[in-house]
Formats: sequence, C-alpha cells, structure tokens
Amino acid sequence: MKKSDLSKLMSFGFEQTFTIEQWWSDEGFTATSDTPLKREKMLALAQAIAKELDGEYIESEDIWKHMQYETFDKDGNPSFVVTMDPGSIEVKTPPRLLDGLIEMATPLFKAAEVAGLVPYRNWWYGVKGATEGGCHVNMGGLSDETNPLIMRPDLAVKYAAYVHNRPWVHYPFMGPDTGPEGNAMRMDEKPGLDKVKDAFEKYKDAQNKANLTADEIHDLFKDTNLIAEKASYPSLFKLKNPLYLIEDRAQESLRGAEEFYHVSEMRIKIFEQLLDQDAPEDLKKFDDLHGGCLTSFWLWENFQVWANQIDLNPENFQCFFDRQFPVIEFGQTPQNISLKEGRRPRVVKDIQKRGNTVVSKTIDTSYKRVELFFDGPGELNVKASGIEFLSPPMKSGNKFYKYLDIKVDKEAPELDISLYNSDKKIKETAKFNLNDMKWV
Repeated sequence: MKKSDLSKLMSFGFEQTFTIEQWWSDEGFTATSDTPLKREKMLALAQAIAKELDGEYIESEDIWKHMQYETFDKDGNPSFVVTMDPGSIEVKTPPRLLDGLIEMATPLFKAAEVAGLVPYRNWWYGVKGATEGGCHVNMGGLSDETNPLIMRPDLAVKYAAYVHNRPWVHYPFMGPDTGPEGNAMRMDEKPGLDKVKDAFEKYKDAQNKANLTADEIHDLFKDTNLIAEKASYPSLFKLKNPLYLIEDRAQESLRGAEEFYHVSEMRIKIFEQLLDQDAPEDLKKFDDLHGGCLTSFWLWENFQVWANQIDLNPENFQCFFDRQFPVIEFGQTPQNISLKEGRRPRVVKDIQKRGNTVVSKTIDTSYKRVELFFDGPGELNVKASGIEFLSPPMKSGNKFYKYLDIKVDKEAPELDISLYNSDKKIKETAKFNLNDMKWV
C-alpha cells in the first residue's frame, strides 16, 4: 500500500451530536435519552435532512429499543440516522472517503439549522462548549476489499501507540470529559497499562514471525483496556469481523462540514507516517500528563511543530484549541492579564451504567482549572480560597503563563490576581469570580 492510496481507501463515519440553543430550558434534554422535546426535534431534523437530500425518512428502533429515524437520499441509499443520546441528539453519518466528507456533511448542518439545533452548548459567560454527547470517528473502508485495516491491520496497533505518544492530537479534539473515568481515556488513564504494554511486546514478537490478521490482533489485545474498556481513544473494540473499524471516541462535536474534512485529513496524515514504521513506537511515559501537558500553550506549541513536520496546516486546527481553552472576557476585563478556562480530569461522583455501557455521570463541578497569562516579562501572584496547585511560571512564545487547580469555595469564589513588572512593582491587579466566570 502506498501513501497515495490511503485517502482513496480509508473511510470515515461520524457520530455527531446536536442540542438546542437554550439547552437549560429543557432539563431532560441534556440529562436523559428520551424527552418529548427531544422527540420533536429528532423528527424535525429527520424531516429537514430528507428534504435536503430530496429523499425520505422512516421511524425505527436503535439497539437500546429507543426510537430513531433513518434517512435516505433521492436514490433510496441509506444516509443519516437520527438517534437519542442522554446528553443530546446523536446523528450517525454514512461513511465517506476524504474527498466526499464536505459534500456529505453540508446538508446535515443545513438541516440542523432548519430544525433549530446547534452543535454546542451555549454558556452564560460567552463560551460555546461541547455538547456532552459522544461524537465518535469510525475509520475503516467502504468495503472489505478496500478496507486498509484488513489489508494492513498492523496500522491499527501502530496508530494506538502513535496517538498515545502525542497528547496534542488527543486532548484538543475531544469533549470535556477528560482523564480517568472519562469518555475517551488514553491507555495510561485506565487501570491495566502493564497489560497493554505486555500485549504490545507479544504483538511485536508475533509480528516478527508472521503478519497478524485483524482478528488475531483483536484476540491479542482483547483483555487490555484498548478493547475490554470501550471508553478509550483509540478503541480497538471494533477491529474484528464484521466491522474492522478503529473507533476514536468522544471527538468534540464538529461545527461545520469543513471540520469533518480537517480531522479526517489529520488521521490520513498519521496513517501515512505509520506506513513507514517497521513496528509500533514504544509507549512514552508522561510524568506531567494532567499538569503542564494538559495546558493550551503546551498542546498548541507541540501541535504546530508536529503538524508542520507532516505537511498539515496548523491554522486549520486552531479553532479546536480556542474552543477547548476559551479566553474568558465576561465582565470588566483587565488590560494586561488574560484568563483561559482550563482542562483537568473531572471528579466523578456517580456513574450510571446500562450493562457495561456508561449512560450518565455526575460530576463535581467545583473542581476547576484556569490558565492565567500575560505578555512578559513579569510575575503573576494569585490568592484564593481552595487553591490545590499553582504552577510555576512557564513561557510560550512571548506569553508567560501559569495554571491554577482549585476547588471553588462558593462563599469565597474570587481569584485575587496581581501582575508585577520585572522590577517587582505592581503593574495591575484584578479579581475573577469562579462562580460567575466573570471578571469583577
């Protein structure tokens, strides 16, 4: 298989989610699967899709016996499937090759607009965040004969190691459910990493003797957290007959048809690199995985270097970083100090399952992370109740930044921030309310 073949063989199918603009007005819409308003909006979306495709729709049931709508194009070919999800409305797209993704996704977004649905959750402090639903990317082929994961199943193992070693192709593209007990855990965020490493070594030994089939690879990894625990990125759970897919779980809900193309092109570029690898990379250990490695500056800096190395335009992906780590400008913003909403592993208080599948989680939202930054040189001091960790100063380009982990005290939620010049004189002071997410 040549690099030029991959974009003609690898197919991409998405599970995309939508919600309503004022999602808080219908509490059940983002908490349970089946609500009257969700049914109403699902029907409106199916009708709008059918109209865009000059086709039709039918009502059916999903694997959970929930109502869903299947849509068809003007020639009667299956197209989008509209389903219900505990956090949103979920749409399963038909699989397409890279050059057909924009054409495929364009009518979906037109239909969503007609149905009054949006691919984000709108927050009072000006941020359009992820929908909370599970948006997955399934990679395989349009047929068994053209599926690169059947022809070259070693690519699946190499892909798992490659993504693990580059957090900047994982964290900026996923939903808000980060870290252990998250919706798209890395193999080192789940128990059983030693078993994964052992499976990689057994794979290398076996591959040296004979090329393993996809089913043989599945059997080798079936007891590891890449398969046994479905909540993984990537998930090799479906690398078996009859699917032969890699599932990248919990992709952030995409905002437009072009983004379908960009996230898929990124994966094609990765697989092109893997064709040149003789064996999977050794798994790296990240001592500060949920610390400095989970800051916007570290991730963006590394992503840009990596993207340029593989001939990928990083500018097409900056929007993902800006959405994952939004700058908060709500309230009386200071002149010289900026604040981003950061990411940290969420503290899970309760998990509800349907069989082995997690259907809902209760999160302790008082645990927060923020990133504070300014054009240096200088120094930032922060005082607040409940501070768990304040990082040392770090530098990225001309920006100096710190990240702060805190358990917010609702009775005393303000950050008192002081910016000092290099001569240790106060340049500016500011207050930020973590309850209101507002500069005071």
